Amino acid sequence: MEVSRFIRNTALYLGCFVLLNVIIVLLLGRLMGTASLRLPEHITTLIIGDSQVECALNDTLLPHSMNLAMGGEAFLYSHIKVRALLEQNPQLDTVWLSYNFRSLEKRQDTLTRSERYNKYKLPYHFFMLQLEDLHIFSTQPTFYTALIRAPYTRRNLVKKYMRRPLTLHDLNIGGYQYLKRDKLHTDVAKRDSLYNANVTPLPRFGDAADQIEYLGKLATLCREKKVALILVNTPVNGVVARDSDTTAYYAYWRKHLSEIPLWDHSAWTLSDSCFGDATHLNYRGAKVYSERLRALRSNGWHGVDDRAWNGTPAVVPITGEAPL
Repeated sequence: MEVSRFIRNTALYLGCFVLLNVIIVLLLGRLMGTASLRLPEHITTLIIGDSQVECALNDTLLPHSMNLAMGGEAFLYSHIKVRALLEQNPQLDTVWLSYNFRSLEKRQDTLTRSERYNKYKLPYHFFMLQLEDLHIFSTQPTFYTALIRAPYTRRNLVKKYMRRPLTLHDLNIGGYQYLKRDKLHTDVAKRDSLYNANVTPLPRFGDAADQIEYLGKLATLCREKKVALILVNTPVNGVVARDSDTTAYYAYWRKHLSEIPLWDHSAWTLSDSCFGDATHLNYRGAKVYSERLRALRSNGWHGVDDRAWNGTPAVVPITGEAPL
């Protein structure tokens, strides 16, 4: 008798605890939803995606643009951010999206299916999720634990809300990263060592199911909203292309995304001092790269690719072929 009463009481307490946590998370989501997503009227281009564009595109040097990319960002998060921002910013007419040599590699689905990224991303983005997005997370225990921890993770946001209305900046959902790193040679040496030992991971580009699903949804969203979507592959050191399945990368674009312009700048020549590592531009590289894009843009450059410009643009149409 005592045992059954203990079990009932334990179940009741547990149920109350779960219900209380659900209520707290919902209240936090409502609170985050009060933040204005309105951008300045002069912002017409949204830069979105992972750490490559986060570090490479300095939006202070690109008129009419705002960089809201974020390291480790899955296309799912890019999609829900663009969806929410388009609703409140009718002036947006262009989205630049990171589409690099690793975007659709099989391992990139860890961005939506690993404890590390659930803990890192969900507390900042869950308020923008809709029911249609939950199928990816529903069977993942870390989805629920990340949500339970969200009120603690975002406790400073609650403090700000108590003092003033929340802003887009308060949400911490992306922005240009002023990278001071100078580890190119160390990174290249490590990659060369793995390559020479024949232990470089198999890329398997095109096998990331979640990434493919939400890249498609993002393309559909932009098409429906009559917003120009442009795929961007930022400058990288040559070892990155060597270690990637570039054939599959261009083949996928040609087969599934050819109606979307691809700005493939992966082979643009920059000095070693411009790279934080083999994959990312540091603040010096971002300045050079962003100023080149600004110069090309001022000349009406749109939907075209110059894969080796070093000062005098020689603009050529996109072909989808590997860089020369």
